[in-house]
Amino acid sequence: MVRDLLPQELRRNDYSLDEQQEAVREVFVDFFQSVASSSVVRAAEPLGYDPVLWAKASNIGVVTMAVPESRGGDGATVVDLVLVAEQYGASLAPIPMVDAIAAARLLAALPAGRSDELLGPLLSGETVLTVALHPDRARQLVPAGAIAQAALALRGDELVVVPAPDGVEQAANLGGQPAAWWTIGDDVETLAQGDDAVAAFTEAVRVWKLLTAAALTGSADATVGLGVDFASSRKAFGQFIGTFQAISHSLVDAAILATGSRNLVRKAAWYVEYEPEAARELVPKAYVSACAAATKASTVGIHVQGGFGFTTESDMTLHFRRAKGWPLLAGRPAGELLAVADSLPMPSGI
Repeated sequence: MVRDLLPQELRRNDYSLDEQQEAVREVFVDFFQSVASSSVVRAAEPLGYDPVLWAKASNIGVVTMAVPESRGGDGATVVDLVLVAEQYGASLAPIPMVDAIAAARLLAALPAGRSDELLGPLLSGETVLTVALHPDRARQLVPAGAIAQAALALRGDELVVVPAPDGVEQAANLGGQPAAWWTIGDDVETLAQGDDAVAAFTEAVRVWKLLTAAALTGSADATVGLGVDFASSRKAFGQFIGTFQAISHSLVDAAILATGSRNLVRKAAWYVEYEPEAARELVPKAYVSACAAATKASTVGIHVQGGFGFTTESDMTLHFRRAKGWPLLAGRPAGELLAVADSLPMPSGI
């Protein structure tokens, strides 16, 4: 059996946060709750970008913390970044946080020189850089492509920086993201080439998916909370609707999936930070699980709220659209199952 081929290793799974991690989480809980209310999210639509909020986020260091101190950053761990992304997802803040972090970490992984010239303005918030997630694809939907000045892309074994096309416009999308279609032609600048360039780009995409997964678990937690609040205050037949099993059990199912996905994301983050070559299947597992958790939680929440949940005035709708739309920037989430399968040993004779 396949399980018999896997290395047997027993570890204690401890998902509690230490004092420093809890402090990071609390700082960004307060930050996003104070500056990214649902009214701010709605005001930023349809583009899905609030430059004032992005300036505030840059000032507090959401991108700077992701870069090593040796390259002008604060040297936060990937676990810390996941904790921040959870709160970003809970608030649905209309900023390109995940895209900018992935680009910053990619630049910081390259030799000093031209990468520093691009990294400095990104860390200060003067520019927005993003990552074109699909290698060797001339035309692709680029995250934050409607607002970014440039994107980092992989062509063959060349890591290139691509300037934003003239007159680029947002591509209409369900997730309210400032994504845009770019055609990556010959007007590019090579930053690095070879196996190291490919490895750095692959790791940047991996981090993008991990942080997106964290944001989706934050969204799932938020929507479960919204559903519980509604069920605890709305009455039918003289009873709070949360006392009805059809509602309470559905909310519990969504909460269990959200909690399990959050733990899986945090576990994947720990491995990416401390044992990056081990358990590489954890990131795609976490990504698929988080996509399912966010969709499940917002779907249940919409049904709990009844007719109101289906209106655009409901915050559930904001979360549902992003649960469906955010992952599509990287392709169909089900495709990540192939990455999980590829990580498993192949039994002999198959």
